[in-house]
Amino acid sequence: MKSFLIDENQVEQIEGMTTEYPYCLHQRDLTDFIIPWHWHEELELGYIQEGTSKIVTVGGEYIIHQGDGFFINSNVMDMKKNAVPGERVLEINHIFHPVFLSGHFKSRFEQKYLIPVINNRQIEVYIIRRGKPISDKIITNLWRLKELQAHENMEFQTRNILSETWLLLLKDIRFNYKNNKSLKSEQSDRIRNMLSFIHNHYKEKVTVAKIAEATGLSEREAMRSFRKYLNQSPIEYLISYRLNEAGKLLRDTKLSITEICYQCGFSDSSYFGKAFRKAYGMTPLEFRSQNQ
Repeated sequence: MKSFLIDENQVEQIEGMTTEYPYCLHQRDLTDFIIPWHWHEELELGYIQEGTSKIVTVGGEYIIHQGDGFFINSNVMDMKKNAVPGERVLEINHIFHPVFLSGHFKSRFEQKYLIPVINNRQIEVYIIRRGKPISDKIITNLWRLKELQAHENMEFQTRNILSETWLLLLKDIRFNYKNNKSLKSEQSDRIRNMLSFIHNHYKEKVTVAKIAEATGLSEREAMRSFRKYLNQSPIEYLISYRLNEAGKLLRDTKLSITEICYQCGFSDSSYFGKAFRKAYGMTPLEFRSQNQ
């Protein structure tokens, strides 16, 4: 399973991605792991190998069942999580920079085949449902791509299969996509700025006033934006983010429960334990025992 890293602007730093070869395969177990709000320039084409996943954007929620695929557009702000708590979820994801297919800036490939999708901000996430010829071919190709990565000297084949898959995706979108209301850039920027502040300062004492101030909003407007687009308050999101970070530390380190509690911004270990149990259905110690 690839790790998940974000920079100070909450842009994901994708492990395995290089300028020489801007493609990588990520296999993630989302059973007890939430991929927090983030965004990146790279495109994502993947499928759910096991379980049911949920992709959440500020524009909506998308459920992906076992065997179905998904596409996430460039710079879309999203988060991922298990759609059925307790059920095992395994995501297979092919992540690539547009230049991997376009070759170079302003090429015919970019202008004719990539830009129409990348610049269409109404296309945030597109779900590829099994049962139709084009969709089934896309998902089969994504599986072939995964298997191919186990072999040497597969770079040209990877690009060829991904190019073929992209053309199929364009056709599938053209046949099936229904326009949704897109989030205005000003509203999207507000949400990004507030999320960035929380992600950068979650270890500290954070208040709604501080979150609002970071974006130049009133507390009331900050609350309204969170409720409208993320369906929770800023403090509810802060706590869920802290708990998610605590889960990663429980899984990946040998720090004590108390150390993790304070390192993730909680000032009371008893409250931390109760909040963790409510979110995960088990104590921090039980979580560590099951996941380390």
